[in-house]
Amino acid sequence: MQTENGAPVKPISPFSRDPQTIVHRDFIDYQTGEVKRGLHYFKPLSQTILEYANHPEYKFAGNVGLLERQHLVVDDVVHIGKEANNIDDQALSIRKAQVFRNKNTDYQKILALRQCDAEKAGVDRKTFQRIKVRIHKNGMINLKTRAVKRLLARG
Repeated sequence: MQTENGAPVKPISPFSRDPQTIVHRDFIDYQTGEVKRGLHYFKPLSQTILEYANHPEYKFAGNVGLLERQHLVVDDVVHIGKEANNIDDQALSIRKAQVFRNKNTDYQKILALRQCDAEKAGVDRKTFQRIKVRIHKNGMINLKTRAVKRLLARG
């Protein structure tokens, strides 16, 4: 906020679709009600950013003379926000480690299985034979089907 005669000048101007033109038009000073005009009443964004970066934090008790560091004592923790209010009630979400599979090794495991092992895994004869034929013919199968997962768990 810029000052004039020690008092802050707070510009109020009509709405404009192009805010860059506001600094070149008349405005009303909120404090005095006077109509003023001039670029020098407006603070540049660069000055605002520098003031923010250089703003002192209150790390010391008092504001005059020899200052001592403030000592903070935490006596309570308050979770804020709609998700944080019940954070203790939520289950911890742990993702399983990502596993990279070698398709060729999986195919070889399936092809090496015997019919009786496939049936023990819960895969019927017809499905097992169809999977083996697809591996031989196409060189690939869907590893995410229930039958294939059962075969790989068995193999």
